[in-house]
Amino acid sequence: MRGFFWRGILMLIILSSCEFSVKHTGSAEKSKIRNGISIQAKGINVEQAFLITEDGNLLPEDNKVKVNQKVKLRLIASGWTEKDGRIFIDAAEKVETSDGTVFLNEKDLFRDYQDGLSPEDAKYITLSVVITQIDKLYDYYRVLFQVRDKSDEQKSVEGFYKI
Repeated sequence: MRGFFWRGILMLIILSSCEFSVKHTGSAEKSKIRNGISIQAKGINVEQAFLITEDGNLLPEDNKVKVNQKVKLRLIASGWTEKDGRIFIDAAEKVETSDGTVFLNEKDLFRDYQDGLSPEDAKYITLSVVITQIDKLYDYYRVLFQVRDKSDEQKSVEGFYKI
């Protein structure tokens, strides 16, 4: 019963955002995918994918979160198409419950970046969700994401994780 309660301490309303933060890892370690993240990359090299909290700490592997706790998906990826020193990508996020109810379906998350991104910024992508309220208990919330190269439709990264 307690496990169900904590899984239920998740969201009714989810806010979505995207941001860029340049953070160098300092090593060329092999691919690291954590937190049960499922990824399919087409033409893109995903070096790492993991979940962190607002303060930058890794989210535990069980992906349990509290109300109003921001969860950030960090993707470290390369291979985007460069045009005149800029990279043009877009992202989408969809959040659905264990029973299929969709709470968020945001497309065009990078609409404010009409001039594109520097290659360095495009390597470190962060997408986030916030659990703001609980109205009903669910087993989990599935966050589906997609980042696509606007200059080459054959290049994309998509996947999901559960919180």
